[in-house]
Amino acid sequence: EITPNTKTILYSHGNAADIGAMSGLQAMLAKNLKCNVLVYDYSGYGESGGIPMEKNTYRDVKLVYEWLVQNVTKHEHNVILYGQSVGSGPSCYLASRRCNVGGLVLHSPFTSGMRVLTPSRAMACLDIFPNIDRIKKVKCPVFVIHGQKDQEVGIEHGMALHAAVPEDCKRDPWWVRDKGHNDICDGPDIVEYMQRMNKFVKSLDE
Repeated sequence: EITPNTKTILYSHGNAADIGAMSGLQAMLAKNLKCNVLVYDYSGYGESGGIPMEKNTYRDVKLVYEWLVQNVTKHEHNVILYGQSVGSGPSCYLASRRCNVGGLVLHSPFTSGMRVLTPSRAMACLDIFPNIDRIKKVKCPVFVIHGQKDQEVGIEHGMALHAAVPEDCKRDPWWVRDKGHNDICDGPDIVEYMQRMNKFVKSLDE
């Protein structure tokens, strides 16, 4: 049942995924959290045309967000931005610019694109998706999820982002034992994942 307080998760997926690959998880989120879930493909991904570039992901998420607010939620505070891996880039970008968004979930996020490759700032001018700078500007509750055995984006990225969230926006993070970059929702851990997501969603109305 859709109510005036029904939340909608705007899901920005990872680099090696598309709408089809994510459909099972989205259906489970919608059913278990009793919310809407909108997932989209970036330019150049899946069936979307265009070129996969950083600036295009910002345009993509902004257009989808505006359509969502106008046609589904009616209020920005009913939108939860969810960014998985590379999806943390457009999600942090939008959350840092929309002061009325309801919440932000960062799943296996990175502090910035270049920092995944090297901690050196010698090539900072070439960096992309500077999440560590943008997270400091968010005005909504933030929930960070990261696998302790992530070999692609080390857990120190998730920890640094959580530490940089404004104090009044921090929610308890989840550092997932024995899980890596893409398997947090696999196996029995899906139960705890749904429980923690449900707790976060409910907290937004408290």
